[in-house]
Amino acid sequence: MSDQKTERLINLTLALLASKRYLSKSEIFNTVAGYSGSAESMERMFERDKDELRNLGIQIEVRALDPLFEDDQGYLIASDTFQINSDDFSNDDLVLLNMAANLWSSSELGEEAKTALLKIHSIAGPINNDQIFAGSIIDNQDAKILTEIFDAVDNQIELQFRYKGSQRQVKPYGLFTQNGFWYLAAQDDEAIKQFKLIRIQGDFALVGSKNSFPKPEGFDLKAFIETSSKAEEVTAQILVRKNQALSLRNQFAVTEIDDEWDQMQIVFHNQEELIERVLWYLDSVKVISPSELRDEVLKRLKAFAND
Repeated sequence: MSDQKTERLINLTLALLASKRYLSKSEIFNTVAGYSGSAESMERMFERDKDELRNLGIQIEVRALDPLFEDDQGYLIASDTFQINSDDFSNDDLVLLNMAANLWSSSELGEEAKTALLKIHSIAGPINNDQIFAGSIIDNQDAKILTEIFDAVDNQIELQFRYKGSQRQVKPYGLFTQNGFWYLAAQDDEAIKQFKLIRIQGDFALVGSKNSFPKPEGFDLKAFIETSSKAEEVTAQILVRKNQALSLRNQFAVTEIDDEWDQMQIVFHNQEELIERVLWYLDSVKVISPSELRDEVLKRLKAFAND
């Protein structure tokens, strides 16, 4: 089974399990990542997925949404029929389940996804893997974009988009998340680079046909993430107001210096991420060093004030 299909089945299972009501097909197609194409192709995909889940012993309940229109059916997985034995899942399996629920935590299924997360954590307690901090799917458009990029990666189709003011045509090799943001690993000209999805400007397009380029022999996405992260890593000294920026305090060591401010040394994957995080806290955080980072933060704060 392909990774893409596995992820779609996990997403479908969590959506049907976490929902408090029967979901129609249109709701499933619009909210569960992995369903794309024509209505007929999504219908066939859904029928195959139902068969796959039933073969795995997962009972999907079907009920007419309107007594007057029996063809309009809804789908649900009753929680009391879905009993999970922790011995049946490896840590990697639990990580995948946790990531899928995290993906939907900010979407229309947000509350249901949080319920699913609690169920997953109840299986085997906290899951020891950094991958659980996956980027969220915010809305249906977000899910659609991710699905299309997953398709491009899976089918080796080139992508075209505007990024940092210039038009790019890249060969996509993989998607990953860091600090809650989605990134694309792709070859741009002669180098493999990472592109932050929220910085893609306007629409993007799939260019060419399937299998239009070969993946580099020996390419390892995990190794690429580690290498690119270390290459762009940025360290800064900052001041933080007392009782402010709690997420930074939970992430980095704090040194008390006076009654108003604490000092911290923070490390981020790249300068842009660090700047965005500092700007989020406005006047609750001050950059001490490096000086070029402090100057850039002040420049952007002034630009915000003038808007």
